[in-house]
Amino acid sequence: MRLQKIRFQYPPSTRELFWLLCSAHEAPGPAPSLLLLDGLEEYLAEDPEPQKAAYLTALLLDTAAHFSHRLGLGRDCGLMVALQTQEEADSGDILHLALLQRYFPAQCWLQPDAPGPGEHGLRACLEPGGLGPRTEWWVTFRSDGEMMIAPWPTQAGDPSSGKHSSSAGQP
Repeated sequence: MRLQKIRFQYPPSTRELFWLLCSAHEAPGPAPSLLLLDGLEEYLAEDPEPQKAAYLTALLLDTAAHFSHRLGLGRDCGLMVALQTQEEADSGDILHLALLQRYFPAQCWLQPDAPGPGEHGLRACLEPGGLGPRTEWWVTFRSDGEMMIAPWPTQAGDPSSGKHSSSAGQP
């Protein structure tokens, strides 16, 4: 079973996350093909200095590069970092976002949207950071539990509309 190959770790503090990343190269067994950090905002809130955010970013990128090297030619260790942002950010949050966008140019964001009565949905956007066109989808959850995915209405039939759409308020 593939889930047996997944190793979950939940460092409770920024200090322990630093230790985990600094010692990851010593971990026995095969190199992971994906590193996923969920809840980056919790670590950033714990120590709001921009230097700590830059150090954490560098450690994440270095750890993924190390594991990519261990995996061998043609194989990379992916890195995915999840961050929940607030609509009204203070200057410290804006500085963190600017720093993160510099080192993690590709972004995927989700925004709640109410497509119709009895339905719940999300607007999903993938911005590859200069590596390709921006794409957006409408993910709808109907009252019967069915999930539907469709291109965001402004993109339907117009593949170039991603260049003109706005992500106001989004990272």
